[in-house]
Amino acid sequence: MFSGSSLSDAAVLSKEDFKLYGYVDTSYTQNFNNPKNSGANANHLRIFDGDSNSFRPNMAQLVFEKEGTNGTNAVERAGFRVKLDVGEDAQFTGGRTGDDVDFQELYAQYVAPIGNGLDIRIGRMNTLVGYEVIESPFNPNFSRSWLFGLGQPFTTTGIRLTYPVNEMLLVSIGAINSFTGLTADNNSAKSVEGLISFKPTDKLGFNLYGIFGRESSNTASGAGKRVLVGSYVTFQATDQLGFVVEGYYANQENGSAISSGRNARWNGVAGYAIYDFDDQWGLRVRGEIFEDAGGDVSCLGTAGSGGNANVCTVSAPIAQTLWETTVTLQYKPTPSLITRLEFRYDKSNRNVFLDGSNNSVNNQQTLAAEAIFLF
Repeated sequence: MFSGSSLSDAAVLSKEDFKLYGYVDTSYTQNFNNPKNSGANANHLRIFDGDSNSFRPNMAQLVFEKEGTNGTNAVERAGFRVKLDVGEDAQFTGGRTGDDVDFQELYAQYVAPIGNGLDIRIGRMNTLVGYEVIESPFNPNFSRSWLFGLGQPFTTTGIRLTYPVNEMLLVSIGAINSFTGLTADNNSAKSVEGLISFKPTDKLGFNLYGIFGRESSNTASGAGKRVLVGSYVTFQATDQLGFVVEGYYANQENGSAISSGRNARWNGVAGYAIYDFDDQWGLRVRGEIFEDAGGDVSCLGTAGSGGNANVCTVSAPIAQTLWETTVTLQYKPTPSLITRLEFRYDKSNRNVFLDGSNNSVNNQQTLAAEAIFLF
């Protein structure tokens, strides 16, 4: 039971201290290769847009939170977040497949009265790593990059400390259960996750991130040292035009799926140009190259594996280099409604995409339409 003092402190809170918000995201994707997989037609090597020639109920997300602040008392300093995902994307938001319901974030927060306020969070949170995120409204494009979808964790579970050194510099570090991507925690070791964010001006931002720890490979048995280090730079050239460049390098000890006992390496670079004609119309362009030298993070499922977003036509892991170009036209008829029309061209140096029923090719082209309602 609560003590009398706890109930008294809780009574200080009002409904304005709590927030309830979210969005609904739906889409349709046409794959011009018309892949006819056994069991499920899939856009190969895609995440969150894996259904070919099909409508997709991507996500209904609901967030309930009270944000802790560097306030004058414990009530103001304490906070929490509960973020619930429902829809086909929820199969992958937590690193587990097969369930259309997932608590993407679930954590308790306390801002300790140290200097500018030390933000402490314990639970499950969006990762510190990468420019793109799970939530589609916060990304410039509808489809996700391979940097995000193949080589980075989406969420992590553990404890995180964040300290705003000043208005320009913020530092975060966390101890987490695992590097989760499309697989759940597969070992008992803990990893370290970190981010340094530096914004010297309103127009320019630098972000350096990394993860280090003992992790199990996706394709090889046993755990070894895994490291991922990268950064992204944002530059707002004008009020209408912005640019982002992201790149990272990752290595998994004894993780190569194509050469036993060798390390697995994956790395990539992506560039974004984001232009707003006005408050309603915008154009976003992304170009990317991604290398999976050890065959450990791409082609983890075959064409007929259905629920696995990381499918391709080969039955065994292979090393490959991937390229993609994405052009997205965005229209917001109202501030609460985002619509997108997107063309994407994917290419590999290996025949990992499906053309028709049984032709393996090195490319695929898709045209997608997306609608997001914010509330």
